[in-house]
Amino acid sequence: MSTRRDFLKTSGMLVVSAGAMSLDFADPLGALAQTAGPYRDPDFRQLDSWIVIREDNTATFYVGKTDLGQGTGTAFRQIMSDELDMPYDRTSCVMGSTDVTVDQGGSGGSDALQSDGWPMRRVAAEARRVLLEMAAVRFSVPVTQLTVSDAVITVTGDPPRRVTYGELIGGRRFNVTLTGNSTEQTTGQARLKTVQELKVTGQSPRRYDIPPKVDGSLKWAVDAKVPGMLHARNVKPPVAGATVVSIDEGSVKSIPGFVQVVRRGNYVAVVCEREEQAVRAAQQLKVNWQRPAAAPFPASDNLFTYMRGATPTFSAPPNIVGTPDAALASAARVIEAEYEVPFQGHTSFGPAHAMADPSNDQLTIYSNDMKSYGLRNGVAQFLKIPREKVRVVWMEGPQAYGRTAADDAGFEAAFLATELKRPVRVQWSRQEETAWDTKGPAYVVKMRGGLDAQGNLVALEYDARAADHNHLGYNEFDTVLIAQLTGQRKATPARGNASAPSHMYAIPNRRNAQHVVAMPLVWETPLRTGNLRDPDGPQVTFASESFIDELAAAASADPVEFRLRMLKATSVDDAQFKRARSIAVVEAVAKAYGWEPRPSPKRPAANSEVVTGRGVAYTYRSQTIVAQIADVEVNRRTGRVWVKRLVCAHDCGLVINPEALRRTLEGGMLHTVSRALHEEVRFDTEKVTSVDWITHPTLTHSDAPERIDVVIVNGDPNPNRPDLPHYGAGETICKPTIAAIANAIFDATGVRLRRVPFRPARVLEALKRV
Repeated sequence: MSTRRDFLKTSGMLVVSAGAMSLDFADPLGALAQTAGPYRDPDFRQLDSWIVIREDNTATFYVGKTDLGQGTGTAFRQIMSDELDMPYDRTSCVMGSTDVTVDQGGSGGSDALQSDGWPMRRVAAEARRVLLEMAAVRFSVPVTQLTVSDAVITVTGDPPRRVTYGELIGGRRFNVTLTGNSTEQTTGQARLKTVQELKVTGQSPRRYDIPPKVDGSLKWAVDAKVPGMLHARNVKPPVAGATVVSIDEGSVKSIPGFVQVVRRGNYVAVVCEREEQAVRAAQQLKVNWQRPAAAPFPASDNLFTYMRGATPTFSAPPNIVGTPDAALASAARVIEAEYEVPFQGHTSFGPAHAMADPSNDQLTIYSNDMKSYGLRNGVAQFLKIPREKVRVVWMEGPQAYGRTAADDAGFEAAFLATELKRPVRVQWSRQEETAWDTKGPAYVVKMRGGLDAQGNLVALEYDARAADHNHLGYNEFDTVLIAQLTGQRKATPARGNASAPSHMYAIPNRRNAQHVVAMPLVWETPLRTGNLRDPDGPQVTFASESFIDELAAAASADPVEFRLRMLKATSVDDAQFKRARSIAVVEAVAKAYGWEPRPSPKRPAANSEVVTGRGVAYTYRSQTIVAQIADVEVNRRTGRVWVKRLVCAHDCGLVINPEALRRTLEGGMLHTVSRALHEEVRFDTEKVTSVDWITHPTLTHSDAPERIDVVIVNGDPNPNRPDLPHYGAGETICKPTIAAIANAIFDATGVRLRRVPFRPARVLEALKRV
């Protein structure tokens, strides 16, 4: 098979021949398995590193991002097709494999379009400019006398004089050097099109990744196989902080297909010829572990008491506006409340996995890690081998939306393959995934607000504690789990973070204080914190928007009107018009829902078994604004909460693919409904006890809302501007959902739930206190 890399042998730079074949989306493993190293970095300043145009007048775009199931690959094709002037259905897109795409950092932070879409557009526009100049030379006319449509260039007024892109460049390289100090800054000489000139952008072509997922032809990362591949399972400590005393290898040597027990420090793995043999060996291996002298963490029932009493490892300088102490002292009424959010995990449907192949003195890792470039760099550092000997072939898989165990599995596979000098596939179990995957940090938040005699909010205090000490970064060679267990670790753990609320309310007197606390055991613990989707916006917004609702109730004000009053209390705005756009989004969600003004709670009939309520919440992330309204039913006999309807208004600037955006927003809301109603990491004083779908429940079909409405808003206050830039979309949607549900429960029952999740037992306990 002819691949992109075959053409590198004619050049000292990593550029691509226009005659190279694109990767088969359904089978990237087959397309890349035969290529040999060294794997040098593609040169982002070469146009050929981004775009291939073939003789049949088709194009492939090579981008350094990954698609986590939201259709970003389709969106990339849309914006690049638009700038190139090529039909969408004549393009394809290759993402994330480190030896054939420039390093754009992979995915994360909802920055795929907001940041990395710009260089994609600019290089496509530059390719169009170069092709027009080539056609001008061919026809001996100025570029101004040429028109281009659907990858065909025509001399204006002389239609027979026409040439396709493929006829101009197919089978040859552009050999055009771009400028810019980084991939984000990469640019050529061409101008970008205006919004009015875009044709594919704003449409919803069929996503190219869906058909192979439906018909089963897609090769997922979990399907990666090469000849001679072994299977490995690790044997994790039975309790946090346990150390290996001895291993009885004789306990597994009789298992058919057994190859080796690998141990380094407290990392233990068994390797066999077949997967079921490795599973059996991991269960059967006798390891003598020594428990730590002290409990590694408090039991989950005592978590928030511990967090309140712990000395912070870090406290950010408080952010003070006005004179909050004086304003609170003179307020007509002061409201106080505390909110609690436990550790929550990624709980991916498919546990972590990866395969590494050390053939030909190179190392290829097949992974669905969303930051494949970081995985490459981290593994090279961990194994102390040159980066040029490592590549990551990115394939689709379930691990996404934050710092997941995909990082850990990739490092393990690379380590074991290097040790055994054979390809090794690593697969975590369901129990390992749920117990040992990184967790979103637990939060305790104190809030205090002062209302004047007219019910206006005159002062607001926010004081948060996050259990986020030693927050793990992505693919860090000295913090991944195998590094911790083998004794490689940072001299100083990461500081961690506690965030403040994101809103545009005009509140004259404010104080935000944020602190980080640590668990007693910092390393080799299943309570490892890392980014979980947003990463901590749902925790923070649950507290802040629940409290805004409490203040509205205390003021006997309608919750929507109360928020709009604070948003409209000033005309001051930022460069992205977030205040004006916030007003537009809150008004849009109320209109779409059919909101009728009244204070909360609803006060249902005393004999009603099932009561209903509505709740609203609003926030922003980066430049994207979102507001949600939840309709809930609460069964006062069983405690079950059903989120019957969700309405979302969302402004992320220029929308590339409306249908993909709607599905992304629906998926994000469903994910966060699960976090609101079900998800909590439970543990005793030495291990996680919520390790499967029974002990760690998640959203099911019976929980799903019967209706989700999405309103895409253009809240730009300038009516003469066609649209704002394209901003990130996916993570913002997760921030307000928990608060909207909590506020709806209060509206239905008059009971304020300040502790997540809202499981039936907790709801019943709260109802009994009324």
